[in-house]
Amino acid sequence: MELNQIRHFIAVAETGSFTKGAQRAAVSQPAISASIAKLEAELDVKLLDRRRSSVVATAAGARLLEAGKELLQNCNAVKAEIKTIATPKLLRIGVLQSFSSRQVSKLFSSFQRTNSHAAIEVCDGSSEQLVELLANRQLDAVLTILDESASKFPTRVLFKEPYVLAVPEAHRFAQRESVTLADLEGEPFIVRPGRDRFQDASHALVTRGLKIRVVYNTAQIDRTLALVAAGVGLSFIPARLVTPAVKQVHVADMDFSRTYGLLCSRKRENDLKEFIEFAESHCWTV
Repeated sequence: MELNQIRHFIAVAETGSFTKGAQRAAVSQPAISASIAKLEAELDVKLLDRRRSSVVATAAGARLLEAGKELLQNCNAVKAEIKTIATPKLLRIGVLQSFSSRQVSKLFSSFQRTNSHAAIEVCDGSSEQLVELLANRQLDAVLTILDESASKFPTRVLFKEPYVLAVPEAHRFAQRESVTLADLEGEPFIVRPGRDRFQDASHALVTRGLKIRVVYNTAQIDRTLALVAAGVGLSFIPARLVTPAVKQVHVADMDFSRTYGLLCSRKRENDLKEFIEFAESHCWTV
């Protein structure tokens, strides 16, 4: 029993005519008649009642019609799945350049292990660069810090985290559970510009008449943590960035946090579904 025989039988049974069935199956009438006759001979059962004005399925034919339609649907589904695996749609993901390298590598390595059929290209950039690429359809999704630009695209919130003070293990603040902004006056600081919340904290210090010493300016969170660990200065960092030799201290009168999420292309939301669901369920601790 061949799939083409099943297709031919279904075409005749549903149209009630060998002529119309042949037209639907895009074969000649003699060819479709021979195909069904061969199928009946193989099964040793009559599938169609040809004595009526309209060809109708026998009891056995009705059962084959039901099973045959389900069989063809399953075959088509398997073919589509195999085609997707063999030639997956490329997903182009942009990542905010200040995002933790460990978090990024953990996300994509975990996704590739569980979705080996997926094809992904990843690039780094500033928020402005990534949003522009997304708007121009050069990226399908962007992993970034969410702000007012998020309203332009379909958005998925992944996680939120508060800001804390990062200090070297040997610093006097390392033994304290919390400090206040006033305690930070005159301290050396590593500044993280751009979309970080350091500006908010700086503004809070300025409004209180407090001053700090800026000793290093970098947009790289990994470098910030390395500099803190080396004792170069202090910095405000997201609480999830746990690093050896760096102690996190709560700032009692500072309540800043940031929200991470995905900005998605409206035209690729369906293709991104698998990646979005994985990112939403991913463990983001470092």
